[in-house]
Amino acid sequence: MVKNGFARNYLLPNGLADLATKEVVARAAGLRREAEQRRLSEAADWRTLGEALTETPVVVTARSGPTGRLYGSITPAIVAQRLSEIIGRTVDRRAVRFPTPVRQTGQFNIPIRLYEDVQIDIKLVVVAESVVEADEAIESSKDPEAEVNQSAESDVSADSTTEPTDQLDAERES
Repeated sequence: MVKNGFARNYLLPNGLADLATKEVVARAAGLRREAEQRRLSEAADWRTLGEALTETPVVVTARSGPTGRLYGSITPAIVAQRLSEIIGRTVDRRAVRFPTPVRQTGQFNIPIRLYEDVQIDIKLVVVAESVVEADEAIESSKDPEAEVNQSAESDVSADSTTEPTDQLDAERES
């Protein structure tokens, strides 16, 4: 309800409002029902995603010193970007709410508001970059096929470089 003058002089001429006829009231009620159904289905989708997220840890790598203290901190934008990569949907950085800034490596419980009534706690695992690189180096050194492939590639490249020179030397001598 608005004042008559405001409706007559501004809202109705600019198309911002309609007179409350039976058809208009029925259309508004239908739009409200559709919007409520969309909200409920969206909330159900976010709940199922939230349940899956609470079970899996979110791993973020960052540069850190020898004591585990980070060079900087993990921001809500970093966590939101990582979550977006994991679930394939956009997560707003304002949905990630840190109780205190994350400046150490380790495991943290972070509250996240995914949708209107959907709030979850995720496990954020902050790992130092040097630890991740070391783990990758260890994994590649444990792979016996990688060693065989690397040694075979080096043998092939060594053989291919010596053969043409031997052929050239034999041609020069003749």
